[in-house]
Amino acid sequence: MKNKIKYFVLFLCISIIGIVSINLFQTNKEQQVKGSIKLLVNEDSYDYLAESANNFMKQNDKTTIIIEKAENYDDVLENINENSKTKIPNIIQIDRFNFQKLKFNDEGYYNTQDKLLDDYIKNFSKYRVAQVKYDDKSAGIPLTSRPLALYIREDMLKDYGYQRDSINTWDDIIRIGQDIYTKSNGKISIINATGQDYEDLVDLLTMEMLNDSEKNAGEIELQVQAMIKKLEDNNILNLKDGGEFLARISSNNAMREIIGIDEKCEWSIGSVPSIKPGGNKFFAAEGDNLLVLNQNKDNEKLIERFITYIITNNDEALKYVQDGTFFSSYLYTYNNKEIENPVKNFIGQSPLVVLSNIEEKAPEITDYDKYVKVKQKLINQ
Repeated sequence: MKNKIKYFVLFLCISIIGIVSINLFQTNKEQQVKGSIKLLVNEDSYDYLAESANNFMKQNDKTTIIIEKAENYDDVLENINENSKTKIPNIIQIDRFNFQKLKFNDEGYYNTQDKLLDDYIKNFSKYRVAQVKYDDKSAGIPLTSRPLALYIREDMLKDYGYQRDSINTWDDIIRIGQDIYTKSNGKISIINATGQDYEDLVDLLTMEMLNDSEKNAGEIELQVQAMIKKLEDNNILNLKDGGEFLARISSNNAMREIIGIDEKCEWSIGSVPSIKPGGNKFFAAEGDNLLVLNQNKDNEKLIERFITYIITNNDEALKYVQDGTFFSSYLYTYNNKEIENPVKNFIGQSPLVVLSNIEEKAPEITDYDKYVKVKQKLINQ
């Protein structure tokens, strides 16, 4: 009798475990999504997004996610104008500046479903949310950010008798820069102003002037032009590819490039120079967003799940953040102690600690349309 009871209890337990396992398996299968989508993304984000897509498809085997590099948005605009839905990517990576410049806003490609943004809004900086928000609509979900910092090669700066803490304002930059230019016999203009560094310099000065003035777009443009000319006239800017410099206004891309330097050097990173003593020193350039262009009932669940996966995938994102190829807008990414690790060719605080602090504290641009108008004119000159 005891054996019968024992076998009955054993059979009952096995049956319960079996039923629970089947239900869990069925639930897991039901939670999986299906469908096919295509993303058009920037080169710097491609590797991270391609790896994320592969891992997502392994977990959801009925999905197909194609990641393509964007050369430009001309084909996208052409297909939009032709209303060719089959050729329009489902999601594109784009910043708000280009969103307006290419007149996506005129085509009505705002995302009206803001649930995803609302769900994660506290995990983005206020300035990043302000960049994508248009009243009850948005220009996408924040993906990457570009907090701006002042990178200084301290070993060279010390050779000319200066310390990093001597530099707080643009007047300090001019005073020290003139002296270094003279002492180096005209070989060193301290601030690099070529390529992306020049665009970041213009971007920073535009934001600083906007932050410090109630003037209209035309007046702000003239102020920025005057400041650039002042820096040029005082031999502060290196405008020649391959020219010598010891500082640059940049974001995570500078960290990546400095890590790749083989010669012995000591760089540090800190907040940018302000217009006036005590002025705001936390600024961030345009970040990229994920904008949904082509969605229907067959792929809307997949789009929502994959975007969620991308922006919250901290473990995978971190390795790309650490090598400087990708800077996530998702603040929780930087709650990891690994961002404090020493970085090759840097002294002082880790670049990622400084950049994430700037990202968190950067104020929003109060008049974004004015900013876009000024930036378009200055960059196109």
